[in-house]
Amino acid sequence: MLELQQVGQLIMESKPLPALEKLLAWAKQHAPSLTNGIELQFARVNLVVQNFQQGLMTMPEYQTNLLQINNGILFLLDECKKVAPAANISSAGPTLHEYHAYTCDRVEQKDTFRKYFSEQDNPVQFYFLYGGDLQSHEGMFRRLAYDLEGRLQDYLNPELQTSIQAVQLEMTFEFSRQLDHYKQNILRSLFSTVGLPPNEHEPLMEKDLTYVLERSPRLLNLKPTDFVCTYLHISQYDWDAALTPAAASWFINEFCHKGQIQSATTVLFFLAIEYDETDEEIRKQVVEALDAAESLRPLPELGMVHQRDIGRWLERYKQTSPNSRSRRELLRNVFGSATEHYMEDVELELKKIIDQYNNNIVQ
Repeated sequence: MLELQQVGQLIMESKPLPALEKLLAWAKQHAPSLTNGIELQFARVNLVVQNFQQGLMTMPEYQTNLLQINNGILFLLDECKKVAPAANISSAGPTLHEYHAYTCDRVEQKDTFRKYFSEQDNPVQFYFLYGGDLQSHEGMFRRLAYDLEGRLQDYLNPELQTSIQAVQLEMTFEFSRQLDHYKQNILRSLFSTVGLPPNEHEPLMEKDLTYVLERSPRLLNLKPTDFVCTYLHISQYDWDAALTPAAASWFINEFCHKGQIQSATTVLFFLAIEYDETDEEIRKQVVEALDAAESLRPLPELGMVHQRDIGRWLERYKQTSPNSRSRRELLRNVFGSATEHYMEDVELELKKIIDQYNNNIVQ
């Protein structure tokens, strides 16, 4: 069912609260006996978030707890799927997954990624995303991960199945003005994200990526055709012209041994730097750091989305609007007369269009 598929997608994207909201709404209608367990997970998430916001929990502890909660949600999702056939709800047509909202524009970035990816033999690869803070670096990362899985063609054939998995890991870390602490905070975030409690694996600075790949419970049983896609986001508030490039260089060259790691599964790291588009100084610092970077392959700067690109998206996903006239009206009514838009705004509106289409066909 559509709702359960969306829950799985949200869990993959590390968004437990929206996942629980959808799961609870579905269970109340189709599996009331499971609602107590879902509500308990809700309480756990809220408690963890509250403790973290009050400073009672470190970032690594916060991420570890959320990982455990995600595992609990996955168990409940499986239980819901077992009773889903009994719900006896049929669809009047094929649904469209929400991740297709990430496929508007970004042709330059996708083409550049494909070029770099095809040229590399290293099992561990490093990419760089940069641009204004409203240009959805995360959406670009999600798009590439889903594309590696082969999911972005399922709008042509909803029955299309893929056996490839691209595990999406999202990292954040606490800023420090001491380089050694900066490095340690990155590692604490990485260990937590892959399910390894940092305090149980100290000293982290003596470990390397091989150690992580061999022990992570989240990466067990991956096939050689699978991928591990890790997203490290650094905002303009955490950017430091000296510390950030130095830490990135250490992570790539020393912790990851320049990508020369023996791994059956391809591992991709995406370092994303975002900044206020009016802050030319930070942008200049980022570009200069890119020019000096080794082994870090930059994708073209994320810029504005043109109205024409949105129209192209509506033409590709024709099922969302039945004819050329209605698509033209939809483009005008939703996006107005502006010639260009921020990607965050575009993705939000495209998700609404997808949701409306899906709701119409399952009624």
